[in-house]
Amino acid sequence: MLFRQYLDREPAIAVSYLLGCPTKGIGAVVDPIGDIARYLKESEEEGVPIRYVIDTHLHADHISPGRDLAEAADAEYVLFSGAQTNYSFLAIAENDVLVCPHARRFFHQVLY
Repeated sequence: MLFRQYLDREPAIAVSYLLGCPTKGIGAVVDPIGDIARYLKESEEEGVPIRYVIDTHLHADHISPGRDLAEAADAEYVLFSGAQTNYSFLAIAENDVLVCPHARRFFHQVLY
């Protein structure tokens, strides 16, 4: 399993993750921030094409390029099912499973 943690200080202090399974060729980015090129580059280098871009929260001071990254990677943009937005996303609720077998426990801990 691939697990990368990024600590950013610009444009805001935030933590994001690139994780995935090189064996299955499935990757995900959680709470992206800043330039999306680094996620695209590392996922390609590690053999984990981004299938999901997950934003775990939405609020005024969270500046996310999540939708742009999802579009660039041809991935699903994922939000919690209660999110109220004016754009489309894959809605997930408690106990939903994203197809990324080796990262299932991590996703569960991050999203809930």
